[in-house]
Amino acid sequence: MAAEDQRPSAAERGAHAANRLLDLVFPQNIYCLCCGDTMENSRVHGICDKCAEKINWLDHDPFRASLEDFAFDHVMSCCVYGFYPRKIMHDLKLHGKPYIARSIGPLMAEKALMEGGDHTAVVPVPCTKAKKKKRGYNQAELLAKYAAKELELPVWTDVLMKVKETPSMRLSTGEERRNLMQGVFSVDQNTCAKLRGADILLVDDVLTTGSTADACARTLKDAGAKTVSVLCFASSARAFEPELERELRLSDTDGEMVPERYTGSENAGNRLYN
Repeated sequence: MAAEDQRPSAAERGAHAANRLLDLVFPQNIYCLCCGDTMENSRVHGICDKCAEKINWLDHDPFRASLEDFAFDHVMSCCVYGFYPRKIMHDLKLHGKPYIARSIGPLMAEKALMEGGDHTAVVPVPCTKAKKKKRGYNQAELLAKYAAKELELPVWTDVLMKVKETPSMRLSTGEERRNLMQGVFSVDQNTCAKLRGADILLVDDVLTTGSTADACARTLKDAGAKTVSVLCFASSARAFEPELERELRLSDTDGEMVPERYTGSENAGNRLYN
């Protein structure tokens, strides 16, 4: 009887079989997510050395100068949202390549481990049910799943809900985005008890103005969460000091958008990938 109790459940067996099939159809770390070239399988995050050198890896909170304007307490971003990070996230989010999260999620987990912190659970930024049904998945939820596995934390997908679709905010200012985000998220009242006093790690793919993460953090804190830290793969240069966007230039690294002050070997954030 004891041996039977230790057998994996049907759901666990199904998940294991699905992962094996995914590995068979989309084997990891054979082709670079950026350039598509074959690479050494030792590059566990799916980015070859050549492309990794062209990505501006961060070693600080890009929102540190303006945290008082937001409900979240801290931001952990792996890199600046330039040419290659944009390609990776577009492939994950818009081009039907959910398997990319298997490589990027663990990379985000490494960033969180480098930053430290004691988190209760991981909460992905949700999308509406209609958007998830149309796309087939929520990219933030996939990233949260793979990051949480490395962090050995539970993923709470039943806590935060997106109850209202938002219009395109690509050209909106930060203030306009914050106004548009009012009333967009809510918390399932049945889950409020576990949120009380919790230190939440909120996961999203990209932060631009921070308005979405801010709305999520406010909603979680209103429901009782103690702190909300944000973990993302990339953050827009607009998330830095206001004058930084004017410093952007097209470098000679295949179009990678590089802020002047983050170029050069002194970019200590490259430690994340090396």
